[in-house]
Amino acid sequence: MFAVYSAWASQRPEMDCGKRESLDNSWSFLNSCGVLQRLALSLMLNPAAISNRTLLGKVLRLPLRLLPKGMAIPILRGPAKGLKWIVGSSNHGCWLGTYELEKQAALERFIKPGMTVYDIGAQAGFYTLFFSRLVGGRWRVYAFEPFAENLRYLIAHITMNRLSNVKVVQVALADQTGLAGFTVDRGKSQNALVDSGDSPLVVATMRLDELVEDHGFSPPDLLKLDVEGGEALVLEGARLTLERHWPVVFVALHGRRQQETCRLILESLGYELFTLSGQRVATSTIDADEVYALPGRASFARGR
Repeated sequence: MFAVYSAWASQRPEMDCGKRESLDNSWSFLNSCGVLQRLALSLMLNPAAISNRTLLGKVLRLPLRLLPKGMAIPILRGPAKGLKWIVGSSNHGCWLGTYELEKQAALERFIKPGMTVYDIGAQAGFYTLFFSRLVGGRWRVYAFEPFAENLRYLIAHITMNRLSNVKVVQVALADQTGLAGFTVDRGKSQNALVDSGDSPLVVATMRLDELVEDHGFSPPDLLKLDVEGGEALVLEGARLTLERHWPVVFVALHGRRQQETCRLILESLGYELFTLSGQRVATSTIDADEVYALPGRASFARGR
């Protein structure tokens, strides 16, 4: 690791001499007492443990940058362990298996073999692989992704891992069927639906209810939504499915407005909300970016 630091520092001649000497001394000391090796191991086990905004976090991530983009390597841990992942398709936490560890653990508590899972906002497919391994069977995972760059990686991951239980649906789920704008300038993982006049890309949108009622899609046992601010639109377009089939709903909430709107929709349908740690959301304000929703007692009484 000290060699990595030396290479990084040599490429920054503009660095103040006093600052460079101080950093050199600090790194030499840390290297001599084995701290760097332990930090490197910590990073490999869980990159989120050390912020990438700190100098230490940036330097410890330098070896990851040496991996050629496009290289296929096995996922190192978690339910998708051993499946192949393309370097550069998303962040390194995916192939390390450390991406969103708390969310992985929460999902794993609910997913059982034979379930049908909808991965809404599948991106490059980390959770698609995760779900595929856990549910088994055939056509048990539907991966929804409208963005072409992500689709390329998503389909490649499915193909190279020879997954026979995943269907990719190139559509953005929303509250109505039609066309909508989709951003293209927010990287791979943060593009979202916008007014059609605000983006050069227009994508097809559909209501989830239509897919289930009119197009023969198996009703979901679990929904995972991560759609960068469009989560309320997805839920509005899934009301009938939620009322009839009562899937577990995992949703990433982007901003206070989505937190409030999604809470109101889910509670109106008889769901109870929980944080990923399993704590029930008992107030009108959600203080979390990720929650899951389960049918409440009243919902079961109405005949789940």
